[in-house]
Amino acid sequence: MTPSGTIATDTELGHYWQSHSCTAEPPPPMQNLHSGRQTREVGVGPRSIPTAIVFFTAVFLFVIIAVVVALSPAVTAIDGNVAGWLHVRATPHVTDVMAAISLLGAPTTLTIVAVAGSLLLLYRRRYAEAALLSTVVLGGNFLNFCLKHLIQRGRPVFDDPLFSLPTYSFPSGHAMASTVFYGLLAIYVSVSARQRYAAPVAIGAAVVMIALVSISRVYLGLHYLSDVLGGLSEGIAWLALSVIAWRHRRRREAGLGVNADS
Repeated sequence: MTPSGTIATDTELGHYWQSHSCTAEPPPPMQNLHSGRQTREVGVGPRSIPTAIVFFTAVFLFVIIAVVVALSPAVTAIDGNVAGWLHVRATPHVTDVMAAISLLGAPTTLTIVAVAGSLLLLYRRRYAEAALLSTVVLGGNFLNFCLKHLIQRGRPVFDDPLFSLPTYSFPSGHAMASTVFYGLLAIYVSVSARQRYAAPVAIGAAVVMIALVSISRVYLGLHYLSDVLGGLSEGIAWLALSVIAWRHRRRREAGLGVNADS
């Protein structure tokens, strides 16, 4: 009804709504609340599937290796032959080099480095990265400790050993720890560095370092070949699982608009 009490025509209604329509622009989208340094996000959503495939493949390989170590005399014989072949060809100079390399992959060494790195990250208020580093490295060491005591395989025995340890042998803690630590470092460099060559260089350096540590453990007579293979598969599985959990956490925080370092 119009103020005069007459019925409004369609034309009058059209002018009325046109004069009262909202002409304001829609509000801008919400800004990302993450105020930290931006990095290239890798493996969000469907791209996490390859990481899951790596995880299940590594778990499968670990189970296979553990079973054949426990049940296959042929694998035991191969392990003994490889260990014996390297032992009789050991030289003092090579032994010193291998001992130094082994130290760079020791769980104790990498734990100290991880704790120091986490404290530095905490000082720089990068809380999420500090939690990731400490959780992945310390968690991997704890998992290896549990697996060693579950399987309880003895170490190689020689009449004149280069080194000897009273702890269990399978899976290799050095192979696992170096895979987790250097692998995590390579992933971090790959997703944060701006130079194109950074990712392949970091990955290549990590692979070389992990391989050298693994070889040193067999050369020094502290592990069988299958111990090292088991440690590598364990480390890959744990690292892949950690990456999957981290990506899930970041996606959830992004959906909630939460700063990971708050």
